[in-house]
Amino acid sequence: MKQQARCRGPRATAPWFLTLTLAWVALIPWPASANGNVSHIWVTLWARDHLPPGELRDILEQEDVVLRNGANFPDGGYAVNDGYGEIAHWEPFQTAYLDWIVENFEPPWTDEAAKHIAFLMGMASHGMCDQLYDCLYLHRGGRYDEGSPGSSIGMDGSTDVCLAAEAGPLDPPEFWVPDELMAELMVEEMGHAVDPATIADGHALVAFSVYFVSEVSQDPVQVAEHREAYPWSCDHQMDLAVPGSPPVAAPAVAVYYQRLWDRLHGLDPRDEPLMVSYPAADQNGHPTDAGDLESMVSLVASRGIGQETASVETVTVTDEEGLEHPAEVQLCYGNGSHVVNLKPEQGWADIGVHTVSVEGLEAWDGGGFVPFDFAFTTAVPWHDPPDDCSCSASPARGLPGGLLGLVALLSARRGGRRRGRRSGGPETP
Repeated sequence: MKQQARCRGPRATAPWFLTLTLAWVALIPWPASANGNVSHIWVTLWARDHLPPGELRDILEQEDVVLRNGANFPDGGYAVNDGYGEIAHWEPFQTAYLDWIVENFEPPWTDEAAKHIAFLMGMASHGMCDQLYDCLYLHRGGRYDEGSPGSSIGMDGSTDVCLAAEAGPLDPPEFWVPDELMAELMVEEMGHAVDPATIADGHALVAFSVYFVSEVSQDPVQVAEHREAYPWSCDHQMDLAVPGSPPVAAPAVAVYYQRLWDRLHGLDPRDEPLMVSYPAADQNGHPTDAGDLESMVSLVASRGIGQETASVETVTVTDEEGLEHPAEVQLCYGNGSHVVNLKPEQGWADIGVHTVSVEGLEAWDGGGFVPFDFAFTTAVPWHDPPDDCSCSASPARGLPGGLLGLVALLSARRGGRRRGRRSGGPETP
């Protein structure tokens, strides 16, 4: 029997209570790293625009409001200091939700099923965006912005303001959350008890963070202050040449949408294990020096990876002469995460094609990935790439081309681990 998700309408918040709460939290200097919620919605929408025409894209366009709510959902737990937020970021819980959809619905998908599919895709986008942003973009930002003054809302809050200033501000979506279902899955599948009202409260608070960041992004003075706080990280938010930047993450998230869609139809994405690699095979001149942060090579898998299986035994790099180049194999965030960073111990060969070979890798829930490989080259290009080249990501499947206290609160609850659109925004990057 299908379980009906109880979804609440917008709720009023006492202005005096909200103001006091925001003012109190703004005094707490908390570190954090991840996408902010305006960035999450933008990437979620850009990823939808990268999907080919078809049923999945139709559902996500039809359920635009629900998709945006799903993109905001995981951070609600931080806002109310409850562990459901961290749990919702990761594939194990998202898998429990996906399995619930499969058990209760089947194609052709009903309108009710479409809402749950859209909410799942938004939630999955949030988790994948945070991994790409933390493990690739902010991994660089932490190095390049070392010694910068910082801000009271942390790097993720400041970069969210900067992205909203460039991509455009957003209105919070109309409130929609299956709070009772989420609470039931949390306790039954993850062993975490949380009241549905707590989930609804956290979700409502995240909407305020979208509003405040959008408002601040329209004030040039405040935007300049946030750029000064994290100059490199703010200045490269829309840079198509930087792995993990929001517009570069969008095609990878679109591939993840398709892998989840496959799973909703009974297919196993471990048969198509590589979603994205950085750099792309057609990108020349990859840095070779082991001391250069940009010499790092990264892969993103279609399922969360079992930590014990990601090692120098399962991931190797050889040059075109067949010589192996030792590299540190780092599964960013550990068990169940998707991003593997390879850092050369002695550098790559000065010129030539390098092959990354992966065999023996398994998902967090068991079952091996099909062996795969991908290439990158350190050769210097004969000419500069065109200005519109967006070749910093290599999708494995073809795709068409105020008050800031609440933001500080969300940053605080992330604890350093994770962590509706107005007119005038840009086209899909």
